[in-house]
Amino acid sequence: MRTLLALLLMLPAPALAKPEACLTSLEGFPTALSWDTKDQEVRANRSIRERWLGGYGDITCPGYVTLRAMTPGLNDRERAVFCLQFDREANTYTGFAEGERDAYLHCARPTGAFCQRVNDSTGAALSIAGQAGRVVNGVRAVENGTGAVILSGTAGSVSAALSSLGATALSAATAPAALAAAAVTVVAVGGAVYVCSE
Repeated sequence: MRTLLALLLMLPAPALAKPEACLTSLEGFPTALSWDTKDQEVRANRSIRERWLGGYGDITCPGYVTLRAMTPGLNDRERAVFCLQFDREANTYTGFAEGERDAYLHCARPTGAFCQRVNDSTGAALSIAGQAGRVVNGVRAVENGTGAVILSGTAGSVSAALSSLGATALSAATAPAALAAAAVTVVAVGGAVYVCSE
């Protein structure tokens, strides 16, 4: 019995989650967050550059931890279409947008675009998602590998495409962010609709 106990004590203990506190900046406000250092999704979304050099200035949170904080209603697969908008002069994150990411998860091609959640209606998201691969009123609905369906175009063409899909989808196009924008991207993901506009 003692031998068995001694052998059990010699076995490596299972890796326990190790929370780590970090600091980010959202719209100029320092924000404390924490993350699990054993989280495989965070590890997969951190570049070697970010691991070795860290963040910018006082920001110590990995970009993916900040993106998670900004998109709490999405799972990791669904948030893969988004990148972080970062203002280098102010050293703060200003929002997120649909697009390619750099090594810090910042938007590879920074623009003035920002995304906001405009509709929690699963009906609207499903209505848009059902158009994947089709052209609706001149706007192509593209599904990417994460399951998100993306409609891009001028505000007028996207609005017309959404109006043809019904009232729940149209509410996304009439969000205040979309009304004044020249270019609009609508992202239907995870039962929610985001409007990204410049």
